[in-house]
Amino acid sequence: MNKQKIKNLLVLILPTPIFDVLIKYIQMLDWRKRNYLAQAPQFVKQEVFLKYGIANAQWVETGTYKGITTTFLANHFSQVHSIEPAQDLYEKAVKLFKGKNVSLYNDVSESVLPYLLPKLNGEINFWLDGHSSDGITFKGKKDCPVEDELSAIKRNLSNFTRMTILIDDVRIFASDSHNYSGYPSIDYLVDWARENRFSWQIEHDIFIMVNY
Repeated sequence: MNKQKIKNLLVLILPTPIFDVLIKYIQMLDWRKRNYLAQAPQFVKQEVFLKYGIANAQWVETGTYKGITTTFLANHFSQVHSIEPAQDLYEKAVKLFKGKNVSLYNDVSESVLPYLLPKLNGEINFWLDGHSSDGITFKGKKDCPVEDELSAIKRNLSNFTRMTILIDDVRIFASDSHNYSGYPSIDYLVDWARENRFSWQIEHDIFIMVNY
């Protein structure tokens, strides 16, 4: 019996709270085997969202993917703008989030953000996770559009009173691997934060910038 079949069986026989605890325990064991490096479990990332995200503020997410993070953000915050360039993933997301507080955009983030951000204002959170990192994640002309994304944010800083920016997979930004091209360095992220008066830190493979 494969892992997915076992998981489906456990969903049927275990109460939801016990199943959730079991899944977190398994994820923690796997993370421990990796010395707590790279790709933190989803529930750990969710704790980062709640810890650093501005309460009641909207989110802009690049990379809807399967909608797991989008669902969490939509359940805990007022509005989510999620960008997914892959047509098949976008179409699945449209069905998943129909009637919910999620606005979806089917294009690359470097095209959507210059159009979207001038229309937003107030307090805002960003989850930048639209870069290619294996699997079925979308790979456009650039493996990593973070420089373009941050440029679009910079041009619209005056629209927002408070802001948090979270960038996933920061280990790749610190890597010399040729498997990932077009990723700016950690130094670039740090310099951007300082130039635009953000405090910064790294937590659980996430680069965190806050200006409030």
